[in-house]
Amino acid sequence: MKTGIQPALINDPFGDPGLLVQFLLEKRVLLFDLGDLSAVSNGTLLKVSHVFVSHTHIDHFIGFDRLLRTFFGRETTLTIFGPENIIQNVAGKLAGFTWNLVELYSESLTIEVVEVRQSGLLKGTFRAIDRFKLCNERQEPFENDGLIVDDPTFSVRTAILEHRVPCLGFALQEKPHININKDKLQSMKAEPGPWLNELKQSVLRSEADSTLIAVPLRGSESSQDIPLGQLKSDLIEVFAGQKIGYVVDTVFNDRNRKKIVKLVESADVFFCESPFLADEEARGQERCHLTSRQAGTLAREAGVKQLQVFHFSSRHKDCREQFYNEALEAFQGQPVSIEK
Repeated sequence: MKTGIQPALINDPFGDPGLLVQFLLEKRVLLFDLGDLSAVSNGTLLKVSHVFVSHTHIDHFIGFDRLLRTFFGRETTLTIFGPENIIQNVAGKLAGFTWNLVELYSESLTIEVVEVRQSGLLKGTFRAIDRFKLCNERQEPFENDGLIVDDPTFSVRTAILEHRVPCLGFALQEKPHININKDKLQSMKAEPGPWLNELKQSVLRSEADSTLIAVPLRGSESSQDIPLGQLKSDLIEVFAGQKIGYVVDTVFNDRNRKKIVKLVESADVFFCESPFLADEEARGQERCHLTSRQAGTLAREAGVKQLQVFHFSSRHKDCREQFYNEALEAFQGQPVSIEK
């Protein structure tokens, strides 16, 4: 499958959870959770445009300081999404430092924080030039389909899950992207130019095949009107884009189950926590975490193409393959053989 994004776990499955998504065709990175970021270079961090925090337990939020240190002194905007109280959490982090010399910097970092609540989105802004005082608080509706980002190249949806505190699950959808067949472009003696971007937009807008596109001819000042349908057939390759699911730190119950399945339905890759083994369901319920079997079950019900489990409990350092095998068996609908 041709795609413009590359997702990868930041740490070993026994380390702090976190997902890094790189955009291959542009200098952009998305982060899901802010645990230990020591494995990520400053150069990569500086490409981050959006951060999606599931909740602010220490293993999901300790990396905020590293990110802040990397971005501070740069003229850029960083957008952070998180559950209820994330604005207060960010404010508390920022209040732990002294900002009396910020006016000496010619460039100023802006942090936009979006708090996802059942009742709507609460937004707030922190600017370095203002010593990171919270300002511009405002509320916006939270759509029923969970959409929180709608960018030209991707969208992100979320669901509010339960972990004794609200915990967000996320689904990243790469938008369709279009390739131009350069060999066919040359054979039809068309001149490359801005019209190719207009052609792509016409395809993405699903305009009628009868729509005429003015195609400039190579070595000539004239152009030829060609129907969009013919150009789609001759020149265009459309790739649907990947869907990536990310779910951590939540309890396995009917309410969460339905939300997760809906959120990650048909995902190309589903990154799902699995702190506990299949025979530890009671412990999972007590700690509000999933087992390997429950992760596999959710993936099967959601019809995802690939399951990647992680966030394993450190007390099971010798059971790495057992985590993978139990999750895979449940994902494939096979009986789980529990080792005693």
